[in-house]
Amino acid sequence: MNNMTKAFKFYVQVEHYNDWSYYTRDFDGIRTSMRYYYPFKERGFSFEVITVTGTKSDIVKSFIRRFKYLGNIIDVVSISKVNNRIYEVVFLGDIKGMLKYLILEHGGIVVSSYVGNGIKDFTAFFFTKNINELETSLSKLHNELNNYGKVLTFNITNIPRTAIFTSPIYGLTDIERRILQAAYHRGFFSYPKGVNLNDLAREFNISKATMDIHLRNALKKIISSYLNNE
Repeated sequence: MNNMTKAFKFYVQVEHYNDWSYYTRDFDGIRTSMRYYYPFKERGFSFEVITVTGTKSDIVKSFIRRFKYLGNIIDVVSISKVNNRIYEVVFLGDIKGMLKYLILEHGGIVVSSYVGNGIKDFTAFFFTKNINELETSLSKLHNELNNYGKVLTFNITNIPRTAIFTSPIYGLTDIERRILQAAYHRGFFSYPKGVNLNDLAREFNISKATMDIHLRNALKKIISSYLNNE
């Protein structure tokens, strides 16, 4: 009998009704990414840090102003402006309405969460020696998530033991991460381009050459991590 621990990667997309994430559909181009979270279950709230990005500064500002009035938000602790299209928001959320804690309660380790166009997605890892128990737990999780909204995607994939459990985003410096997010959301990698190096350099108040170095370093780290995992 094989008693070795098996690893699984879990990915889910949910329309979480009445949650703050659901209302991002009212703000064209708004996208958020999880930076940090910590549950204070006994106090009924979760400490959350997210990055908010957008394609238009006026829409980002409108979303930031409305954020504290949206669903499952108890209080906004602070708002830090990175530039006109990127903000960092620290807030307290109602722990009963935070879907990541459903995943945690079923044994998952949430490593990333993104929100955009009214859809919230999570990536998590599960580790188990008993596949049947994991299947039962995931079935219960699916049903519970449906109580909060509509589950759009629900995937679990086996991860070989040779895989490297690192996310390339954690290998980026803060400036590399912020530049890569801005480049992606403003269409630098699109065809035709939404912005060029000069646009990004002005936004971050650095030279075009420095912007190119940061962007190349960020992409090199991600590609290297991907090839090593393959």
